[in-house]
Amino acid sequence: MRYKPASDLKMLRNLALGIQYAVILVWETARANIAVFKIVFKRTIEVEPRLIYFRTNLRTNIARTTLANSITLTPGTITVALNDDLFCVFCLKSNMAEGIADSIFVRHLKKLEG
Repeated sequence: MRYKPASDLKMLRNLALGIQYAVILVWETARANIAVFKIVFKRTIEVEPRLIYFRTNLRTNIARTTLANSITLTPGTITVALNDDLFCVFCLKSNMAEGIADSIFVRHLKKLEG
């Protein structure tokens, strides 16, 4: 087996993108925590729960599973079902559903897929 610098570069690139994804996940989780905190501690709780369905063009099962888990880890949203590229997500408020199909998670996972 011969040494190939290209494979090392790809591994380093994926490692860097993976670390970036972890930072993004922590940041988005913190932002969602603040949003849910505001909902819970208002005098009147204003929730507009809804289920949304969307498709993604992520190619790999690992990317889809990572997206589903990231959505669930973010407070206020839960991935209810995942069937191939069709996601069913519960959102505590309707504005939490805005842009979920093309979220920062999806865009970054596309980069990781290559």
